[in-house]
Amino acid sequence: MTGTEVYADLSFIINLVMDAAILWTTARLAGLDFKWGRLLMAALAGAVYAVGFLFLPDHFGYLLPAKVLFSFILIILAFYPCSWSDVKKAFLYFYLISFVAAGAITGLPYLVLGMERENNDVLWIAAGLGVALWAGWQGQKLFFTRVIPKILNFMVHIRFGGQEFCGRGFLDTGNMLRDPLTDAPVLIAEYKWLKQYLPRDLHAILDNPADETDLLGLAASSSWAGRLRIIPFSSVGRQNGLLLGVRADEIKLDMGHEYICCKNLIIAIYRERLSPDGRYQLLIPAEIVQNQ
Repeated sequence: MTGTEVYADLSFIINLVMDAAILWTTARLAGLDFKWGRLLMAALAGAVYAVGFLFLPDHFGYLLPAKVLFSFILIILAFYPCSWSDVKKAFLYFYLISFVAAGAITGLPYLVLGMERENNDVLWIAAGLGVALWAGWQGQKLFFTRVIPKILNFMVHIRFGGQEFCGRGFLDTGNMLRDPLTDAPVLIAEYKWLKQYLPRDLHAILDNPADETDLLGLAASSSWAGRLRIIPFSSVGRQNGLLLGVRADEIKLDMGHEYICCKNLIIAIYRERLSPDGRYQLLIPAEIVQNQ
């Protein structure tokens, strides 16, 4: 057996195991159903493709566009049947995990030994494999409890007349509330946080909630009657509910590099906590960001 054949054998095994691990992690993070048979079939195809590069490195099939196309084929092969939306999501996770695993294989020798890897390549590849598997095992929980809340959490500046204040808002793709008069999206705010910025006659309405059907009459007698709206809503276990909303003169979302400014949007007042840990006080409809 020649040295090339030994290397090809080893390369095949390493790529088979790594591709299977990366595809499994992709399924976990993307929330996709999969069958082990299809996943291993895709990993096998990926290993064969990788070994082919040893013998045909200049073939057009190993140019960047072909590699990207082959990645799509692997994902479809592993997770078929799946929607185009799932394919795109899986594609992004597939490359994210691939880069993380490759970074671990390249960077761990520097971190541990302060030098490039020379020997024990299998050890460092095993470490990269461990990183990929850990990402699949714990990454989903970490991603949705730590990363996503930080990415979708914005400082919100609100103005009522001459009164300006700010709070933390979470971008909520499930917030579909709309102002029945203007059909504009509606923000949701915790009453306990918003209370200090509201007039006292509204405190009386919200601290002692009457039947929801009386909200309109009570709101009409408020000093802020011109700012108030009654917002209908539906939720799990609750149909045809009503929330009291107040119109803000201006709302600005701090996106880090720019502000998104909106005039005359309604903020619906919610009596319960929106965030159990107090990480945010408002829910921001995704439409506000998407329309910019």
